[in-house]
Amino acid sequence: MMLNIKWSQWVILSFFILSACYMIIFSVIQPYLGIDVKENHGEWIITDIQKGSWGDRNNVPSGAVIETVDGKNPSEHRSVSMFNEIEGADSFLVEYNGREKFYEDIEHSSPLHWLLYIVLPVIFFIAILGITFLVHNRVPKRYSANQLILFFLAIATGYLSNSGAVRDDLYSLFLNKSLFLIAPVILIHFLYKYFQELDIYWFSKRIYYWLYTLVLVVSSLESFFLVVKKYPAYFVPVPHLLLLFLYIISFFIIYRGLYFHRGSSVGPIFMYMAVGMTIAFFPYIWLYLIPSLAFGVKVISLEVGAMFLVALPITFMYLVSREQLIDIDFVIDRVRYYIILSLIPSIALVFIIGWLVEDALSLISYIQVYLVLHASLVLFLSLKEVLDFRLQRFLFSARYSYQESMHRMAQDMKEQSNAVDLMKVMRDEVRNVLNVREIYIYSKHNKQNMYCVYDQIPTEIIDHFEEHLNSHQYDVGSIIETEKGFGVIVGYSLEKLTMIWCRGKKDYTTLNRDEKTYLQTISHNANIAIQNMNTIEDLLKELRQLRSDQTQKYPTWLSRLLFTIAENQRKQLSIDLHDTVLQEQLYLYRKMDDLISHRNDLTESFRAELLMYKESLLDSIHLIRETCNELRPAFIEEMGLVQSLKNLIQQYQLRSNFTVYFSNERFDAELDQERILAIFRVVQELLTNAMKHSGAKIVKLSLSNGGDQVMLLYSDNGKGMDYSVQRDLFSHIGLSGIEQRVNGLNGHLEIETEPGAGFKTIITFPITSKKEIHV
Repeated sequence: MMLNIKWSQWVILSFFILSACYMIIFSVIQPYLGIDVKENHGEWIITDIQKGSWGDRNNVPSGAVIETVDGKNPSEHRSVSMFNEIEGADSFLVEYNGREKFYEDIEHSSPLHWLLYIVLPVIFFIAILGITFLVHNRVPKRYSANQLILFFLAIATGYLSNSGAVRDDLYSLFLNKSLFLIAPVILIHFLYKYFQELDIYWFSKRIYYWLYTLVLVVSSLESFFLVVKKYPAYFVPVPHLLLLFLYIISFFIIYRGLYFHRGSSVGPIFMYMAVGMTIAFFPYIWLYLIPSLAFGVKVISLEVGAMFLVALPITFMYLVSREQLIDIDFVIDRVRYYIILSLIPSIALVFIIGWLVEDALSLISYIQVYLVLHASLVLFLSLKEVLDFRLQRFLFSARYSYQESMHRMAQDMKEQSNAVDLMKVMRDEVRNVLNVREIYIYSKHNKQNMYCVYDQIPTEIIDHFEEHLNSHQYDVGSIIETEKGFGVIVGYSLEKLTMIWCRGKKDYTTLNRDEKTYLQTISHNANIAIQNMNTIEDLLKELRQLRSDQTQKYPTWLSRLLFTIAENQRKQLSIDLHDTVLQEQLYLYRKMDDLISHRNDLTESFRAELLMYKESLLDSIHLIRETCNELRPAFIEEMGLVQSLKNLIQQYQLRSNFTVYFSNERFDAELDQERILAIFRVVQELLTNAMKHSGAKIVKLSLSNGGDQVMLLYSDNGKGMDYSVQRDLFSHIGLSGIEQRVNGLNGHLEIETEPGAGFKTIITFPITSKKEIHV
């Protein structure tokens, strides 16, 4: 709610709201006459009638002499003497071509005037009040919300004051000039405060101090001349020149910041501000203000130029309320492309319209027509692109939806494991989408002139290939069209060429542009998929060859990589079990305990049965917890290696018949997490083997370090094994994993065992690794 507004903010807000209400009421009850006059030898002559005004609708003649206004001399009417306009009059008398005509009952503005000067400004002002509410309540104060709100209100009230200013209302005129002058300075003030929070400075705050002072001086003079009702001619262009100067300063500041920070993280913010200000001020500056000051003409009217101000609140509201921004560079590039694309058609249409219209158009009219046509074409092309993206798949048949076809083919590619099956998928998709006749897949050896075909191909087709393929140089995606059909190259190398060939479409038409693009795209995608399949197959072959036939060891880097991936998968599985299955079991356990404790209507037999199920559920919870601990030892990083091993040994002694004696008095090395986890897993695997296979009663473990090595000794009094067949044993009882894990850390493994003599192993690890592997 807005109850937390300070009293000073209430005063400012009330000023803008009351001013807006006054100007709305004044504009409604006071018609817009739109009659410009000029004094000539003591007579006041009508020089121009504004389109859509009361004078235009009542056919007040241009060039007529004003004799009286409200029964008095025209010079005594305030709007005539001060602004050379007739506004606020109840009646006036003109003389034209020797005839006098009296105008009275002046009321009711035109619908167009209501729309441009009353309806749209009022809607804009109400929208700004809504935006003000959102900014005050939702935007963090670090975004200089007060300056932003004040800027919004100044722009909205200034826009609304146009309706009173064109009627020569003195208060509306003062607000119109003052607010439009102060708004750019408030914007500069906001920019300084906004980027100050981001610790970004690229202009001095003394700039807006001086600009505030300059605007205050000009606004004070403006109010003085309006109060004394003597508006000197030399002062008329001063507010416009100052406004142009303020716009230049604003654009300079924004684009200077964009130049310095375009490559930084705040570059998009500067780009948004630059685009928003350009859209808001460019039409007013270049199509109204500059032509008016330089040539005394206006390409667009003031109310049309003011309509573009809506871009400012939209831009800044978007900036302060969104965490992520749209890709403004992409939008600008697309609009720039459409502007260039629409340039020649717009010029051509202007000439056609000028040729068709019987009355000669002025240069300003030609420019206006061109701007409307160019803007309309750019808007049409932009909307067309959006509609094409969103509606095309709904408006056209799925058979001819090439985007959907490529999506289906990409999904089908995932299920294929060889190039032959992939080519068949592509063949079936092309047949379905393009509605072709016979379709063939073949490969041709370029040097030996040999063919490999997937299906039987008629001899005349092969001869046709020979005729066309040998005379050209092709690449992947190349399309060949002949009188007997068309084909697309899917694979091409120095040795062979692979192609899909079709006898032609069933309707006997040639390929259109979209169909060619579709064939080229899927052929490139298929080629990439085939290359990836070949690469993966070659990689697997090399990995198999890396393992020595004598030592059965993988390279160190590969062993570490594989075990790191495995540990990551164990960790994720442990997290998933703990966060899903275990929590669900705990929830059921609590619900069952609550049921047994609070339900007094349960029979004894049913209660006993529930207690049995409760105990089974508790056992299941313990089992899941143990599984999670085995997958990823709990708190191993916090407890350290020694304490983790003691906990592990305690768990195994509870589940087995042997006693473990663990010694660690000579261990004080600081190991990284990779080695801690590796030693933990090795001990875990050794204890598992002892429990499952050895039949031992005593197990001894010793962990020590000396120099730059860690030594792990394991021995048991179990049944041992025949060491001559160790390779087969390794692959069956898990010792192969121990060997590969030790090898992955550049360690060394020695085994001493005989049948009936127990099992002993000595494992050494270097404390530091030669090369780290991270996944």
